[in-house]
Amino acid sequence: LKPFLDQASLDRSAGPATLSPAILIWSVHRSFRKRMARRSILSIAAVAALALSLLRASLAPAFAGSAGQQPAVRGSRVALAAEKRFEVFVTNPSVGARTRMMISPSMTCAEIVERGRKELGFDQPWINNEDFKLYKAEDESTPLKGSVADNEMKPWGPDGTELHLIFQP
Repeated sequence: LKPFLDQASLDRSAGPATLSPAILIWSVHRSFRKRMARRSILSIAAVAALALSLLRASLAPAFAGSAGQQPAVRGSRVALAAEKRFEVFVTNPSVGARTRMMISPSMTCAEIVERGRKELGFDQPWINNEDFKLYKAEDESTPLKGSVADNEMKPWGPDGTELHLIFQP
C-alpha cells in the first residue's frame, strides 16, 4: 500500500484541490487506527475499574455502616474463649426493655447493674446504682449479690440466664 501511496501522491493530474483516492483511504485508515487504539485503552481501563469495584464489593461487610468498627461486645472468638465470657439477657420488666450482655464469671452483679442501666437508657445521674436491684427471671424474691460465678449464671439459651433489672428505691 505504501508504494501505491507514494505514486498516488506524485500524481498531480487531478489538480491541487482534489486528493487521490489512495491518500484519502490512507488518512481514514490511520485515523481509524488511532481511534481504535484509544477505544481499546479506554475499554481496558473500564474493565479494570469494574473488576476492582466487584472485588471491593465482595470483600466489604454485608451491612451498611458496619465497615469501620464492631461493637466491643463482639470480640474475637479466641479472646472470648480465653475469658470464658458468655451472653445473658438483661430485662427491665416494667417497661419491657431488653438487652443482650456479654459477662464473665468474675464480673460482679453491681457491674451488671451499672452496664444494664446504661444499655437500657436508665443511666440518669440523679438515680443511684443501689436503687436498682438485679434478680433472676425465675425468682424475683431475692436480689442477686456477689459475682456471676456465685450466682451460677448460665449462657443464654433454652436454659440460659435472664436477669431482671428492677428500680426499687
